[in-house]
Amino acid sequence: MRTSLCASTAALALVAASALPAPATAADLSIAPIYKAPPTWAGSYVGIAGGGAWGGASLRNNLTGADQTPRFDLGGGIVGITSGFNLQGQNGLLGLEADLSAVSKKGSAFEFPPNPAFSNEVSERWLSTFRGRIGYARDNWLLYATAGGAFANVASNLLTPAGTISDQQWHWGWTAGGGVEVKLNQDWSAKIEYLYVGLQDKSYFNPTPSPVFPSNQRLHLDDHIVRVGVNYKLPWNVLDSFFKH
Repeated sequence: MRTSLCASTAALALVAASALPAPATAADLSIAPIYKAPPTWAGSYVGIAGGGAWGGASLRNNLTGADQTPRFDLGGGIVGITSGFNLQGQNGLLGLEADLSAVSKKGSAFEFPPNPAFSNEVSERWLSTFRGRIGYARDNWLLYATAGGAFANVASNLLTPAGTISDQQWHWGWTAGGGVEVKLNQDWSAKIEYLYVGLQDKSYFNPTPSPVFPSNQRLHLDDHIVRVGVNYKLPWNVLDSFFKH
């Protein structure tokens, strides 16, 4: 009987031990899921962007309103620096962005009679935009629309048999467009973007430096821009130190 009691006790202990959870091993711990923070677009950033710029121009007589040249095309490259700031709530994004770019966009055309020997050359040298952005973010992707103001430096050269005169003006304007941006990692992102820029008309060669040159030319100019760029997200402590002041 004592032998049966010992055997029963041993069997009960074996069943109880099998019902208890097995202790965790190093192999079990190694397959535990690792938490990965979702990507965020919130914060400030700086970047560079470059691409192509093209558009059209026309010159009119400021007094009569008559065209002095046919409408002509301009084209060239654009490269510059960008900075901005984003606020993000779930998938929605609001931001502000500004950029300053060097532009090599230029074109030329001959004037209508009675000045068919005269030609006009127009070149856009600098362009700055300051825009708001609204976007939709999902995973590593951001789709956005953007619009705001623009400021451009433009030069016009008038080539005549009597010589060449030049004038330079700053044009205010507006811009609108959109783009797609993708996170490469937590700090870096890449984008492709389109912008249309409409610039105000400005008067050139007014007054004219000599009676032999046409005067009071009014220039109309616009831009189409396609560019790619990379942005670097600045550390949050930069913003924290700013808001503490």
